[in-house]
Amino acid sequence: MSTRSKKSTTTTVRKETTTTPSQQSSSMFASPSRGRPPSPTVISRIQEKKELASLNDRLAAYIDRVRQLEGENTYLSKQIQTYDETIRRETTNIKSLYEKELADARALLDETAKQRAKLQLEAAKYKEDLDDVKDK
Repeated sequence: MSTRSKKSTTTTVRKETTTTPSQQSSSMFASPSRGRPPSPTVISRIQEKKELASLNDRLAAYIDRVRQLEGENTYLSKQIQTYDETIRRETTNIKSLYEKELADARALLDETAKQRAKLQLEAAKYKEDLDDVKDK
C-alpha cells in the first residue's frame, strides 16, 4: 500500500523598496536614532568607501587601457614582423637576380677577354707573316 504525502508550499512575497540617490545619501548619514548627527567614524568610513570606489574605477580604467595597448602592441608587432619578412624576401630575390646578372656579365667579360687575346695573337701572327712577305 502506498501512501502519498502532501507537501505544503508557501509563497513569500518580498516587497522591494526603491530609493533615489538623494534618499540613499541621506540614509547613509542617518543614525539609528534620527535625532543625532552621524558619528565621525561613520562619516570617515563612508568617505573611505567612496574613495575606494573611485580608486577601483580608476584601476579598472587603467587595466582596460593596458589591455588595449597590449592588443595594439601585439597587432603592431605582427605588422612589423610581416613587413620585415616581406622586405627580407624581396631583398633576397633582388640580390639573387643581381648576383645572377653579375655572374653572367663576368662570364661574358671572361669570354670576351679570351677572344681578344686570341685575336691579338692572330693579329701578331699575321703581322709577322706580312713582315716575312715584305722581306722576301
